[in-house]
Amino acid sequence: MTAEVIIASWPKNTRETLVVRLDIFRGQPIVDLRTWYGGDDGKLLPGRGGLTVSIRHLPALAEAIRKALEITGDLQFEALNGKPNQ
Repeated sequence: MTAEVIIASWPKNTRETLVVRLDIFRGQPIVDLRTWYGGDDGKLLPGRGGLTVSIRHLPALAEAIRKALEITGDLQFEALNGKPNQ
């Protein structure tokens, strides 16, 4: 891999976009999940909030996300307190 590959992106809110991408950092392949925001010129800029790990962590990350999906199932969580709706 020689250049950034955007795997997925979706709006987080009206000002920010979540981006999942593969890239090279200091010669090592990484996966980066980060919040991007619109700059003054309209181009997306990477925010400080995010997670960047070596691609060797992808299987563990995928398993953790699978477990989170399994646990939450069809439950609807309240945005403010993270507790299941009753």
